[in-house]
Order: sequence, then C-alpha cells, then structure tokens
Amino acid sequence: MHSILKLRNESGYSLLEALFQLLIMGIFLHFFVLFFYWKLPIERQLQDYYATEWELFAIDLQALLVDVDDFNVHMGNRAITFTNERGKIEVGQSNNVIRKSINNTGYIPLFTNISSVFFNHEGYELNVEVTMLDGWKRERRFAIGFRQE
Repeated sequence: MHSILKLRNESGYSLLEALFQLLIMGIFLHFFVLFFYWKLPIERQLQDYYATEWELFAIDLQALLVDVDDFNVHMGNRAITFTNERGKIEVGQSNNVIRKSINNTGYIPLFTNISSVFFNHEGYELNVEVTMLDGWKRERRFAIGFRQE
C-alpha cells in the first residue's frame, strides 16, 4: 500500500489542467473589466459632488441676499458684508473655504476646496468668480434684493 502512494503521475500537462487555468483566467478577466465599469461612474459621481456643492452654495448665497439693507465689497474684492433681518453678515474666503459669519459670531462654511474667490458688485447684481484647487473656474451672478423703506 505504501508503494502505491509513492507512485506519481508524471505524464505531463493535461487537458483538464489547461481548462481549469483558462477558467480561472476568465474569472479574473471578468473582475478586471468590471472594475473599470465600476470606476467610471464613481469618477462621475465625484465630479457631480463638486457640482452639487457649488449649486448648494449658490442657493445659500442667493437666500442670504434677500431683503438687504446695505451691501459692501471689501478686502480687495475677496469678501462681502451686508445687513439683513438676521444681522450683519460677512461672506469671505479663509484658506480654502468660503465661509459666512453672522454678527461676528462664529463661522459657517459655505463652499470648500477653493483656491480663490472674487466678488464684483454692480448695481443690483453680484458676480462671484471662484477658482477651485484643481484649476476649474466657476462663475455665477446673484440678484441683490435691497429692502424698500
């Protein structure tokens, strides 16, 4: 019995072994292709995230600019201050964030991952130009709703 266990089949590479290796290679190839099909939507979703953050910033800023008493651009067109029913509001850049402060108490981040911001005030309009850290530029015009007395 012991001599039967020592016998080895040394006839070479079999068809069954070749089919098994092709099967394993096919499975790995499917995973490789599926990875790239998965990667593309994830990259699009990341880009959509930044677009969504920009739109939310635009909605927040436009909501703040309703019923404004006075409006000023300062700090070399890098910040704005205005007064509405909530008090004195300042919106400006600090490091890589556009943030707001109400009555000089704390800061609330409005938009992140920015390199620079430029505010331009003309009459009843505010133009905001933002350069992102990745070099993309975004621009939006906002209507300033001055309170009628």
